[in-house]
Amino acid sequence: MAMTTQRTEKAATSAGTPAGRRVKALLVTSLPLIALVVLLVVWEVAGRMANPILFAPPSRVADAFVELTASGRLPQALFVSLQSLAAGFLLALVTGLAIGVLLGLHPTLARGVEPYIDAIYATPRVVMIPLVILWFGVGFWGRLFIIWIGGVVPIILNTAIGVRNVRQDLVEVAESFGASERQLVRHVILPGAVPYVMAGLRIAAGRLLLGVVIAEIFLDLTGVGGIIQTESAYFRTDNMLVGVLVFAALGVVMMWAFDLLEKAFSGWKERGAE
Repeated sequence: MAMTTQRTEKAATSAGTPAGRRVKALLVTSLPLIALVVLLVVWEVAGRMANPILFAPPSRVADAFVELTASGRLPQALFVSLQSLAAGFLLALVTGLAIGVLLGLHPTLARGVEPYIDAIYATPRVVMIPLVILWFGVGFWGRLFIIWIGGVVPIILNTAIGVRNVRQDLVEVAESFGASERQLVRHVILPGAVPYVMAGLRIAAGRLLLGVVIAEIFLDLTGVGGIIQTESAYFRTDNMLVGVLVFAALGVVMMWAFDLLEKAFSGWKERGAE
């Protein structure tokens, strides 16, 4: 019993040493890489056993990626997708902030409008495709609308919540110094709502990317979504999976970037709650 206790204490001591902490940190850091290697091995084995029309292993997907990149088809499609994504994000950010601040400052207006905003948020964008085609056509403006309508709602709702939760003592101090409503919004309300806005942007990121996929597949078969739809129609599964993985990589990068921004601004919210 005494020897067991000594071993436990020794293990705990070794884990608390700098070397032990480094080993633990290395294990934690390497876990995603280990999971990726296991996934690729299982995928490769399953892909070689399956019908190539139905499923493709990573080796074939990698070859297809090189071929699509060398031909210039994938870079051109990626440029089209990124262009639509960037335009939709900027438009959603500007309009979402403006409407969110307006609803946050005017609760009566918010009570009348927010149920309809929630309805738009809950409506699948695929069912809007026929109307979008009638209103905007199948070109850039139609794609932009589908992307924007999905990303703007989380920004509106989170910005409105952030405006309502701004510290009232700061608002009162600014008003006592004669700040106008415009100055109040710019120097007190918007900075105080930043953590909520960042949370809204993080939610909007996935919906914006989903909007790109929906618009490119269901409207004019362009961009990376067009590659996915076209290649699946010809049963070229390896080429189709290249497009899927490109979108997955874009999603990971966007979530990672917004996570960093959200953590950078989260201290404002914590200090404001003290």
